[in-house]
Amino acid sequence: MSVWVVPSVLTAGVSLFLATIIFVKRKDGTQFFSLLLLMALMIWIHGLNGIQEVVPDHLIFLKKLILIGEVTLPVMIGYVGYSMLQEFSANSLALGKGWWKVIAGGAALLAMLIMGIPDGFMQVNPEREIVFKSPEGLMVWGFIVLTSCVAIFQLERMLRSFPDPLRYRLKYVLIGLGGLACISIAQAFHVVVVSAWRQDDVWAGGIASFSSLVVMALGLKRWRGPRMIQKIQISHHALYASLAVVCVSGYLVLVAMVAAVVQQTDWEAKESLGVILIFLALMGLVIAMLSRRIRVEFQQVVSRHFFKAKYDYREKWLEVTETFAACQDVQQILNRYLEWLSRTFGTSRVTIWKYFDVDGRYHQIRKERRRRKLTGNDRSPHVSEPIPIPETHPLIQQLKAQQEPLLVLAGQRAAEDWREFLDVTHAHVCVPLVTGQGRLLGFCTLSHESVYEGYDRDDFDLLRAIAHHVTMLLIQFELVEERSSAAKWEAVHRFSAFYLHDLKNLAMSLSLVAQNAAQYGSNIEFQASAMQTVKNTSQRIIDLMGELSRQAKEPNLSEGAVTELVDVNLLIQDTLAAVNDSGCQPNFSPGLEVPVLQLKKEAIKQVFLNLILNARQATGRKGTIDISTAYDGEQVIVELIDTGGGMSVAQLEKIFQPFKSSKKNGLGVGLFQSKRIVEDHHGVIHIESQEGRGTTVIVTFPVQSADNASTVVFGVANAGVEYDSGRNE
Repeated sequence: MSVWVVPSVLTAGVSLFLATIIFVKRKDGTQFFSLLLLMALMIWIHGLNGIQEVVPDHLIFLKKLILIGEVTLPVMIGYVGYSMLQEFSANSLALGKGWWKVIAGGAALLAMLIMGIPDGFMQVNPEREIVFKSPEGLMVWGFIVLTSCVAIFQLERMLRSFPDPLRYRLKYVLIGLGGLACISIAQAFHVVVVSAWRQDDVWAGGIASFSSLVVMALGLKRWRGPRMIQKIQISHHALYASLAVVCVSGYLVLVAMVAAVVQQTDWEAKESLGVILIFLALMGLVIAMLSRRIRVEFQQVVSRHFFKAKYDYREKWLEVTETFAACQDVQQILNRYLEWLSRTFGTSRVTIWKYFDVDGRYHQIRKERRRRKLTGNDRSPHVSEPIPIPETHPLIQQLKAQQEPLLVLAGQRAAEDWREFLDVTHAHVCVPLVTGQGRLLGFCTLSHESVYEGYDRDDFDLLRAIAHHVTMLLIQFELVEERSSAAKWEAVHRFSAFYLHDLKNLAMSLSLVAQNAAQYGSNIEFQASAMQTVKNTSQRIIDLMGELSRQAKEPNLSEGAVTELVDVNLLIQDTLAAVNDSGCQPNFSPGLEVPVLQLKKEAIKQVFLNLILNARQATGRKGTIDISTAYDGEQVIVELIDTGGGMSVAQLEKIFQPFKSSKKNGLGVGLFQSKRIVEDHHGVIHIESQEGRGTTVIVTFPVQSADNASTVVFGVANAGVEYDSGRNE
């Protein structure tokens, strides 16, 4: 196979690939059918261009078939544009359906004319070039130029008139179609000028068509369709390369046309001039491709006209969201931020600074340094750790005032107060992490983006947006930490109030022991009872302090104590023994066959103690307190009845509200705490009271609950608790 037909074979292969994709996407819209026909026509034209090298004996016949395809190509381009208009716009931007029918009819007449005219219409000269004779040749090529110009006019109007995001989806397809139309015009003019068709025309047309199809492939990627298309990701660099190929191809086609015109002159040195022209053109192309300035300006032109910005912000935002999604604390946020900056910008150094409340200065907490060749800015082989920056530093003042990414200027680099900071960080850009209220949480620094290029407005916009996002994340985590601390302090305050109430009751027990010691201190039984009370009370105080410490670290009322099998009758007897003093002594009637329960013993004992002490304070020395237990087959019932003054309706309504007490020195947490403890055991506490008639408290615990599943039954004698009447005088 000759090297001249390689581009045509490649173009036919790309057309077949695009035709396959379009066939898969054909259900997404009617315009894909017209694109499928266009790809079939491209396969027809460039496939025959490759076949003619294999069968040179049928060159004229194959060229007639190719010419029919070239006549039909601009008509098909116009039909694709018309299909897009029908699919995406209700307004007619160019020629309507009737006009394209007329043009298609003209193309059909020309196709019949081409096949019907004898071989004298095209002849092969000794150099195996196909020569077209007038007027038939001018008519064919003139029709191709005219219809191609009409198609380009329609595509240009569509490209300018479609609004975003429709233009975003269609522009590369329209540009590719326009490129195919321009190739038809260039080839038509070339044949008209030289009056012959040569093998190198196949080469140039194949390269140009291949480039246009690549641009169309970029546009087809933007249409939502099957997953196989959605997975294609086209980067900015790929687009730059594709457009560069298109421009180079157009440049080479132009050079070839100029060289062909030179060959048609009568100059004696036309052959040498043609060679020199091609040599100089190729030399200029190499110089242009190696020129950094031309390359940067070309990228800027492409970015300005094909992209709204230097970055695909949608892609960047998804990347940033994914980067910070799994962060659990501030340290992870800062680590991910440093990684993202290093990955996105080709900097040699990145640092992150954070404000410390403890000393009111900004400290470097993160840094990333890549290996690179030392420059004049590296003043020593050993880079020292930077000293913290005070709030009075000019950098901090500028970041607070500007609240935007700050470009370090040459004058600042020479300033004495900037020198040490810049020697360590090599900062070229400083990006503040500032809140909406102007509080500077910190900042990051970046050195030069690369050896040659600096930062532009798009870089600053991206840095500003991501810095704002990171600042919001830092503020959110600060609020979470503050709320967590506040919740812990609130828990400490709440439970300290509860335990203060318990400590108050325990202190009253010790006070009563001290009061009775003056009268019964020599009594051996009193001494034993007093020592037992002091022991139990001190142990309870130690337990309360441990519980309070645990609640400060992990506030949760339901956790901490371990449940155990408890005989309620024995527990009440132990509680009564702890209050065996000069106050009103309760009468206890233990029930028969009361089952043991799975309880937190000390917590339930504290409930009984609160209820007994409240009843004693309400009755004084003259009233009575009766306590009884019973079992009704489903639940254990503890009933406490006193003959005190009772409670009013207003007092009864707020009896379980915390910090609400009718007592002069009461804290108002005893019954609230008791209710929560009972409910924590799936029980119920019920209070009935009337002014002047006393109060009844009923506490029930279900036996069949998750914690109270024991079926063990204890028989307790129906006997009262004996007291030493002498000690209670």
